[in-house]
Amino acid sequence: MVQQLQRREDHLALQPAAHKRRARQHRRNQHQMLDLRGALHKNSLPHADNPARMADEERTEQATPRKRQEARQKGQVARSTEINGAAIFLALVLTLPLAMRWGGERFLAAFQQQILQAGVGRLSDAIGLSALMVLAPLMAAAFLTALVANAMQVGIYFTAQPLQPDLNRINPVKGFQRLFSQRSAVELLKAVLKFGLITWVAWRTLQAETESLVAASQLPMPHALAPMTDALYQVGLRVGALWLVLAILDYLYQRWDFEKTIRMSRYELKQEFKQMEGDPYLRARIRQRMQEAARQRSIRDVRRADVVVTNPVTYAVALRYDRATMTAPRVVAKGKGWLAQRIREEALQWHVPIVPNPPLARSLYAQVEVGEEIPSALYQAVAEVLAYVYRLRRGRR
Repeated sequence: MVQQLQRREDHLALQPAAHKRRARQHRRNQHQMLDLRGALHKNSLPHADNPARMADEERTEQATPRKRQEARQKGQVARSTEINGAAIFLALVLTLPLAMRWGGERFLAAFQQQILQAGVGRLSDAIGLSALMVLAPLMAAAFLTALVANAMQVGIYFTAQPLQPDLNRINPVKGFQRLFSQRSAVELLKAVLKFGLITWVAWRTLQAETESLVAASQLPMPHALAPMTDALYQVGLRVGALWLVLAILDYLYQRWDFEKTIRMSRYELKQEFKQMEGDPYLRARIRQRMQEAARQRSIRDVRRADVVVTNPVTYAVALRYDRATMTAPRVVAKGKGWLAQRIREEALQWHVPIVPNPPLARSLYAQVEVGEEIPSALYQAVAEVLAYVYRLRRGRR
């Protein structure tokens, strides 16, 4: 008895120590499992702890319409300012001869008169009116051309979001990054190339017009206006044509760069699809389109039916039976209301017999879906209808 009590006391004394050892071992096992899970998770999903980083990597997919619309709302569109500048410049050059013929000579005459008769207020008004007659067509041409050039690139488009304050625009770090970025280098190269080509074309054109300009300088001002305008017109026309070609190339580059900028990663595509799936309005639209497509298929299948059972106004159910491939008649189309009317019209067009049977039509509509065979409870009623149809066909023959 004494020995039993002693063994029990020893067992109770050892129990806390064993419990502590088991607890320490359990904690070590838990830490090892967590480390193993973390390693496996990171190996299987790189950067999974940072979805933004996943979205920034490997943008290889074309942007979705939703992504394009969001970019458009932020003011991000494929647009070249060179197109607007070249188009406005060409419009001014083409309008300049008309403006000079319309008001140029009057302006010069009024200006000379003002010099000869200084202090006459009416002549000042005449000078202002003549200048307005020269400038009005030029300003109208520039305004309309700017609208058309912008609409041809991005359509009718206005957004106030780019006008909202953005701290990133005044961030010096971001500013230096933009200043020394690849985009800035490309823009600098384009500007130097454009300046060099335009200067060369203008100089060559002026060299070709040197004789006419020298001769015009010997004439009185009103008579020198025409040759000087022609020389200026030739320079402007050639410079504008070159500028327009460079602008078209720049627009193609801007479009390519824009498409590259708005590319999406597979992760972003999946996230957008999940968001669209969760949109109740979009789900309703998809369901509506699927139902409409199913109705259209049902109406097209009426031409293959053997009979259309009607209510006769509210319901219409088209049945088909092929002994070689079917164990029982099958519903190929059914409808209620206006859809029932469409089924009847299709049956009349394709000479499918229409049999009024209100109880059977209601039962078929309620119990059988399109593409399913009729239940055994309706075999007798459907067999009578089909037998009637077959007798009609034999009678016609």
